[in-house]
Amino acid sequence: MAEDSTAGRAVFEKLLGALGFETLFAQDGRTAIALFVENPDIALILMDIRMPGLNGIKATQEIRLAGGPGGMTVPIIAITAADGPEVRRECLACGMNEVLVKPVDPRRLVEVLRNLVK
Repeated sequence: MAEDSTAGRAVFEKLLGALGFETLFAQDGRTAIALFVENPDIALILMDIRMPGLNGIKATQEIRLAGGPGGMTVPIIAITAADGPEVRRECLACGMNEVLVKPVDPRRLVEVLRNLVK
């Protein structure tokens, strides 16, 4: 998970842990890319789109282009406080698979995970 907010990381760690996921955290897009390159078997990436340094949009593009075969197939879910059709279009256009708006509804997260993680 790429998330610059400590509180956000804590919430997702609890949610994902309850669902049986082990979570790796990155505070920015560059670190998210590095974690994926080091751990190409990552099953899923939750990507905050507004982070300092390299944002989630650019990090997703980098993972899709430079992440090898896994970079093209790993599900990437945008996590954002911004809502609206423009944000959704931008996220999907850069290669993200889905968009979840903060605060994330745990039931919606489970639904998305069931659809994307095989």
